[in-house]
Amino acid sequence: MRRLLGYGLLVLMVMTAVDLWRSRDLPASADVLGELITLEGQSVDLADQSQKEPVLLYVWASWCGVCRFVSPMVDLVPGPVMSIAIASGDDRRVAAYMQARGHDFEVINDADNRLARTLGIGVTPTLMVVHKGQLKLATTGFTTLPGMMLRRWLVRLGD
Repeated sequence: MRRLLGYGLLVLMVMTAVDLWRSRDLPASADVLGELITLEGQSVDLADQSQKEPVLLYVWASWCGVCRFVSPMVDLVPGPVMSIAIASGDDRRVAAYMQARGHDFEVINDADNRLARTLGIGVTPTLMVVHKGQLKLATTGFTTLPGMMLRRWLVRLGD
């Protein structure tokens, strides 16, 4: 049991170090994204939304194979989640994709990749945590539900 706990702590430390390394090129503030509008036409202020508790920001694409495994877990994340669909077509196409797969997390459509370029996104999926208006702990590729929840917890712990 002790050995298992030790391995778990080691994995947590390595995962956190890798996330911090990946996050080094992130813009510091969520304000760089400017005005954000969801598919439903709602205006989103990530900096304001993240003041009380960390927001999981999920950057994905309809053509991303790994995203097909990660998105159902994003649906299960407790607490605030915002997503950005990059290079996935117009709003109708993204909405149809969401409906066909039964996803209900909020989506901002980045059809022209403006937001992805601003964030320096080169790989999907990318997940990060926005807390008190700051972008933190970016990770790319496959991530589990516990991993998403842990990242949010780590950011809150660092408060």
